[in-house]
Formats: sequence, C-alpha cells, structure tokens
Amino acid sequence: LTRKTQTFMQIHKDRSVNGVPVPPEQLQDMAERFNFVSTSSHSHLIKLEFWEIKYRLMAFLVLAEAKLKSWIIKYGRRDSVELLLQSYLSFVEGHRFFDQYEIIFTALKQAAEVYVKSDSSIDEAEGVSKFLTETTAQWKNLALEVRSVRSMLEEVICNWEKYSSTVASLQAWLEDAEQMLNKSESTKRDFFRNLSHWIQQHMDMNDAGNFLIETCDETVSRDLKQQLLLLNGRWRELFVKVKHYARADEVDKLRQDYQDGINTLKMFMDATNEKMTAPIQVSFLNVRAFVQDVEEIKHKVPAMEAASKAASRTAQLLTKDTPQEEISQMMTVMASIKEQLSKVRERCLPLLRESQSLLPPLEEMERNITGFYQALEKASRITSTTDSEGPVDFKQKCQELATFTHSCKKCLTVIERNHQTIQKVMSTSKTLQHMDMSLLQKRVADLQTSSQNMIKESTEWRKHVEANSSLMKRFDESRVELEKVLKMAQSCLTERGNPEELLKKHTEFFGQLDQRILNSFLKACDELTDILPEQEQQSLQETVRKLHKHWKVGLNYLTVSRKPCMSLSTKPAPQ
Repeated sequence: LTRKTQTFMQIHKDRSVNGVPVPPEQLQDMAERFNFVSTSSHSHLIKLEFWEIKYRLMAFLVLAEAKLKSWIIKYGRRDSVELLLQSYLSFVEGHRFFDQYEIIFTALKQAAEVYVKSDSSIDEAEGVSKFLTETTAQWKNLALEVRSVRSMLEEVICNWEKYSSTVASLQAWLEDAEQMLNKSESTKRDFFRNLSHWIQQHMDMNDAGNFLIETCDETVSRDLKQQLLLLNGRWRELFVKVKHYARADEVDKLRQDYQDGINTLKMFMDATNEKMTAPIQVSFLNVRAFVQDVEEIKHKVPAMEAASKAASRTAQLLTKDTPQEEISQMMTVMASIKEQLSKVRERCLPLLRESQSLLPPLEEMERNITGFYQALEKASRITSTTDSEGPVDFKQKCQELATFTHSCKKCLTVIERNHQTIQKVMSTSKTLQHMDMSLLQKRVADLQTSSQNMIKESTEWRKHVEANSSLMKRFDESRVELEKVLKMAQSCLTERGNPEELLKKHTEFFGQLDQRILNSFLKACDELTDILPEQEQQSLQETVRKLHKHWKVGLNYLTVSRKPCMSLSTKPAPQ
C-alpha cells in the first residue's frame, strides 16, 4: 500500500501517466477512492485476521467431531479395538490435541478483542460474543467425549482379555470335569474341591461376554452369543451333577478360617498371660517395659474380641456340616477364649494403673542412685589420698568431702522415701504379685552400706590427715629451730678476732648448746618417715643427713679450735 501511495502521488504531481495527460476529474476521483482504501485498510486487516482464526478453529472442531464419530462405533474383535486405541493416542497425544485447541482459542479471543474495539458496531460485537460462548460450550462437550473414548477403548480391550482367558481355562476345565463324572466318589470330591473358583470364573466369563455383546458389532455379537450359549449349556448340565461339592469346598474354607482365627486368639492369649504373669524384678526399665506391654495388650483387646466374634459366626456356619461331638468341642473352646478375653479386659485397667503408679518413684530412685554413686566416687577420690596436706588444701578438701557426703545423704533419703512408697503400693496391690522386690531391696541395702562406709572412711581420713599434719608441723618446727642453731654456730665459727676472746665466746656458745634440739629433730623425722610414701622418704633422709652433718662439723670444729687457744694461753709472756 505504501508503494501504491508513492506511485499515485507521483501521478497526481505530474498530472500524467507516461506522458499521457490525465483529466483532473479522473485524478480527483482516484484520490478520493485511494483515500478511502488507505483509511479503511487497517480495520479490514483486523477483521480478516479474526475471520482467519475463527474459521481455523471451526475447521479444528469439525475435524475433532469427525474423529470422534470414527471412534464411537460398534467395535470389532480385540485386534481392531487395539488399532483404534493406537489411532486415538496418535491423534490426541501425538498431535497434542487439547494443547492445540487452547492455542487456537487463546489467539481467537485476542483477535476478537482487537476486532470488537476496532468496529463500533454493536451487532458485530454481540455476534462475536455469541460465537465465543457457543464455541466454548461445544468444546466442553466435545472434550469430555474425546477423553471418555480412551477409557472406553481400554475397558473393551480389558473385557476381551478377561473373556478370552476365562473361556480358554473354562473350556479346558469342562473337558476334564466331564470325564471326572465317571470316577470314584473320593476322586470326584477331591477334583471338585475348588468348584467355587470355577463358579467365579463362569461368572467373570458371562460378565465380560455380555459387555462385549453390547459394545461390539452385530457379527461379533452373534458369534459371542453362540459361544456363550454352548458353554453355558455345558456348564449347567455339569453343575447340576456336581453343585453339592461346592458346599464341601465352602466348608473346608470355613474350617480353615475358623482354625486360623482360633490359632490367632490362642497365640494372643498365651503371649498375654506370659507378659502379665511372668516374674519381673522391680526396676524402672523393667516396669516401664511391662507398662508398654500392657498398653499394647489393651489396644489389641478390641481387635481380638472382634476376631472372637468372627470365629463364633464361622463356628455357627459349620454346625450343619459338623458332627455334634466336634460342635460341642468348638463351643467349649470359644467359651473358654471369650472368658479369657473378658478377664484380660478386666485386668488391663487396674494392672496398667498400678504399674504406672510405680514409674514416678522408680524414675526418681534411679536418678538419685546415679547421683549417689557420682558423689560417692568423688568422695572416695579424696579419702583414698592419705598424703599430708597443707592447712589450706586440707580445709578445702574437708569442705568438698562434706559437700559430697551431704549429697549422698540427700540422695539416700530420697531413695529410701521412694522405696517405702513402692513397698506400700506392692503390699496393697492385688495385680502386681508377680513383681519381685528382692533386687530393689538389695540395691537399697547396698546404698545404705556404702553410705555408712563412706561416713566411716571420711572420719578416719580426717583423723589420719590431721595426725599427719601434726607430725609434719612438729618436724618443720624442729627443723627450723635446728637450722637456726646451726646458722648461729656457723656464724660463730667463721668470726675472726682475738683467739682467747673467740675461745671464750665459742666455749660459752657451745656450752649452752642443747643436744635435745638435735634429738627432737631426729625423733620428729623418725615419726614422719613412718607416714611418708617411699618416694618422699629419700628426700627427707637427705635433709636429715645434711643437718646432722652440720651439727657434727660444728662440734668437731669447736674441739679442734680449743686446743690451739689453750696452748697459746700457757706460753710465758714475752720479756
């Protein structure tokens, strides 16, 4: 259109075409017509686009309906139905049938919206709206029918498969069954024991056959009717002669169901009696496990009662085909089980309530037993050490020992209180007679003994450490006094001056020296050696030898130094 516009503008300008003049009236007419085309071309294009998508959608729906008609037919045999299903899947899934509709319809709605806006005609807008509404309704019905085609085809194939398999198996069984009629009674009873299975097979064959007769074409339906007529005739003729064996099979199944139910109930009762009456040593873990067992039994009782009722109904059904003696035995068994179940239900609640009441005190006992032994272990670490302690360490360890001892006493008090609570429950209980308190009593007695031993060991440890500290203190005091004297003696011996004055001074000092200082030190050393471990005795002995040596050296030096001084004092005075 743009190119045409440029050409016309050139003609209008030149007033001629290829040099041939164009009358003004003709040019004016062409201009008016060209202007009309130019202004209306856009709306025409919008309208044409709407119509194109509209007819494309209509063609899609026509094709879909044609396909639907080709699928909704009277069917043939299985292979032809499978071909129809393949054709359906190829068209619907292979060509994305439903997705294609959504794409086209979405494009149509968008084009319709633009078209209605560009055309101010109310009639045209109403026509477009009506078409969209009708198309939506048409598609809804069409889509529903198309989707149902697949399930229908699959159901037809399934019935063909069921019909073919049951016909084949039933024909083979009928051949064997007809020959079995001439056998002995025991052989026939054994062969027709599963007659109920073939009754069900016969019903399945007829159900599938009747479905196929209704859905298949006339030729196939006629063949199916003929085949069913022949097989049902053979079946009726045989069934009249052997139908009484079906009851025998039914009775066998009832007997098996009854026996299975009784076995289940007996197993439950045996397990329940074992759990409820087996001896149990009273402890938190054992009682908690027992409570869980009783809760499980309580939850199973309703199901077992239902199983008992089912077994009773089965027993009633067997009365017509069971000897009177066996019936009496069955009734006795059922009455016994019913009575046992009633007793279990009666026992569960009080047994559960009383055993649950033991759990809080037992749990608190276990917690405090753990705390007791933890404190006892820490106290034992202190009392097992007999080394001499300094005043500060001794005081701190005494405080720690007192804390641990108090913890043990506190835990033991809680344990004994809970033990009494448990004893009270056990003495008044009528349902917990199978629970044994001996192990718990032994544990409490062991705790009491351990507590008494700890108190005794703590007292002995304190006395021993105090005695050791006293010996250490006496040794330290005597050592300090001895070292002080030796230091003074050493100072005297190293002093320089007038020999006579020094002699006099030394004689005076050593004359006052008390041998008891050394004796006191040696005695304290001997006493301390008795309590010290071997690895520390050597160091003590070295200290003693060193100080003793210093004492002897001082005395020897005094004796030697006095002789020269005496010889000097006896010499004549110089002239």
